[in-house]
Amino acid sequence: MKLKFLTKKQNEVMSILWESKEPLSAQQIKSKNDDLNMNTVQQVLRSLLKMGYIKVADIGYSHTVLTRLYSSTVSQSDYIQFLLGDKSPFEVTSSLINNNSSLKELDELRKLIDKKRKELED
Repeated sequence: MKLKFLTKKQNEVMSILWESKEPLSAQQIKSKNDDLNMNTVQQVLRSLLKMGYIKVADIGYSHTVLTRLYSSTVSQSDYIQFLLGDKSPFEVTSSLINNNSSLKELDELRKLIDKKRKELED
């Protein structure tokens, strides 16, 4: 399957599915993001099904009504790798640092780098 770029709403729905350990219904997806309405969720789910990013994993009950339960077929790491393309870890990290304006986040990155250096030196 050839990956395609996701729209903002598609990415929001995919993020919810990636975070879930089990398949979710449209109603469950909507309940995890107040910015989404049911029509948008259903439309996005249809488009993600066509793209092959998700599948109907099961049929379950939502109260007394049968409903489809969706799960992702593309992992979050595969999608991120698609977004990054052929960029090296150095190029990605450099870009993130150069475009960051938060001292707190830069301090956290420094801590991660220091920790990794210690691991490699031992």
